[in-house]
Amino acid sequence: MKNKGKILIFLFIIFLLCLYLSLFENYQSEIIYKYIRIPNTIKSIIAGSTLALSGMFLQAISKNPLAEPYLTGISSGAALGIVISILFFDGNFSFFGFLGAIIAALCVILFCGLSKFSVKKLILTGLSFNIFASSIIGFLILLYADKTYSLTMILTGGFSNIDISNQALLLILIAGILISSLFVPRLNYLRLDLGTEKNSYIIAVVVLCALLTSFSVYALGIIGFVGIIAPHISRIIFGNDYRYLYFSNILIGSSFLLFANYLSRTVLYPQQVPIGIITALIGVPIFIFFLIRKEAND
Repeated sequence: MKNKGKILIFLFIIFLLCLYLSLFENYQSEIIYKYIRIPNTIKSIIAGSTLALSGMFLQAISKNPLAEPYLTGISSGAALGIVISILFFDGNFSFFGFLGAIIAALCVILFCGLSKFSVKKLILTGLSFNIFASSIIGFLILLYADKTYSLTMILTGGFSNIDISNQALLLILIAGILISSLFVPRLNYLRLDLGTEKNSYIIAVVVLCALLTSFSVYALGIIGFVGIIAPHISRIIFGNDYRYLYFSNILIGSSFLLFANYLSRTVLYPQQVPIGIITALIGVPIFIFFLIRKEAND
């Protein structure tokens, strides 16, 4: 117990270090700090937390360590919903993003089955939906060339999608993170196959993950692998006790995106690399390692 508490403190120190890099490293001017650094940092913390928690919940209910919003197609579904909203409805981005994420999540559940999740089914279904959604978005980009930049940012992940002054959206995201803590106690029972009404609980968790993911996609675009890296590192450190996994996922997920934010603006300075590219470059090798490790254990 004491060691786990010390590890959480250590993770918090790492979070503070990444926060410093995101906010203050290579400080240039107060205008950049106020209107770019602070908003991007806040969005990194919230999006990192929501994606990490979504990955944790999806892996818990599917009993599949490779489930996460990006690989299950939920992120792409949310992105497609937001793109349709931008092009045809001129608003309601968050609603259409949520709707797209819900549809994607339901497709995964229907194709994989609640009781027969497998690594191959999950990856193939998620990959298929990702390709399908990305193809539609790519086709729409060709048709509406005047909005190419904003649509491309949704695909690659960027910080220009949302104004930090949209306080209602930020409050919804923060509320979603807090509400998700109410679902944590049941995860330990679900892991042990205890309790009743598992299907209703699973559906509620899927809706929660779709909500969190859709707002993250709206804020930063499609960001992959946060929801698989943070839960895996958390489980390596804390095992399967979700009381600790909840907080460690928030710290690791937000630290990962804060560090990716720092790299995105420094790797090709003065140009800024889309944060989704950074997370993919880091996440793909780690994902392959986890995949090989799981196959070896099986």
